[in-house]
Amino acid sequence: MALPSSGSISLSQVNTELGVSATATRSLGETTTRNLFGVGSGSISMSQGYGKANQFGFSIASNQSNANLRTLAVNAGWNQSSKVVATIDSGIYVYATSTGNTGLTIDGSFPGGVELINNGYILGMGGNGGGAGGCSCGYNPTYGGDGCTPTNGGSGSGGGKALHVATGITIYNNGTIGGGGGGGGGGGAGRGSGSYMCVSGGSGGGGRSGLTNSSGANAGTVNGAGAGGGGGFWFDSLGGYHARGGAGGAGGNWGANGSNGGGGGTIQGGSGGGGGGAGACLTGNSNITWGATGTRYGSIS
Repeated sequence: MALPSSGSISLSQVNTELGVSATATRSLGETTTRNLFGVGSGSISMSQGYGKANQFGFSIASNQSNANLRTLAVNAGWNQSSKVVATIDSGIYVYATSTGNTGLTIDGSFPGGVELINNGYILGMGGNGGGAGGCSCGYNPTYGGDGCTPTNGGSGSGGGKALHVATGITIYNNGTIGGGGGGGGGGGAGRGSGSYMCVSGGSGGGGRSGLTNSSGANAGTVNGAGAGGGGGFWFDSLGGYHARGGAGGAGGNWGANGSNGGGGGTIQGGSGGGGGGAGACLTGNSNITWGATGTRYGSIS
């Protein structure tokens, strides 16, 4: 609530705006009154309080990584007592640079309360794709002699969290909040009928991410998840021997699991790796009052 924009203003209204008793002793020269009116020194009049509110509003107008809202507010000039109203501008990304980090954390003390208006993107980091299965050559117990044994594809890694909230806040999400996509699983290697006829599988694709790409056969970017790599293939037209490696799984979209990798073959094959789990949209939902939920990808807890 703000002070009247015209007409008379009473000191009791000033007290109410400042969050104290309406009957508390108040003077125009007090620091808290001057801060509210925006008059640091010199003469001050009641008319200078027209439309003033006991809140600090600021815009997040450039991309931020691994951000903390309280830190951003302090750096923008917040007095650490009034209400904070933070706006993430349209087209701005607040994102994590690793799955161990969170795109935006909201914690600490906000004595006057805090409100977030998200017109942009709050994103977790995508998981990396799993490694391709390969060929371990030496004694092959299945073959019963020297040769190559196809190995399993690696699992994709899980995506990271977009938002963590540990203090009371009202959020108007007019944009997107999304956990990082899980990485795709790697494809298993495969062996044909020849003892050394073994080919590798394909690596998994990276999960969809923020402005830091996830790795894989194809990187996961802010624009989409990475595709899995194709497995190897060996065919001998004279002897008819062949081997096939499993394809890597695709990375997941924001807030989605990665796909499993394919198994190798044809005589003997490694298993495909599992897709990585989806990153959480947010944790700490019990601390949030939603003014608008907008677009959200991933689990909410």
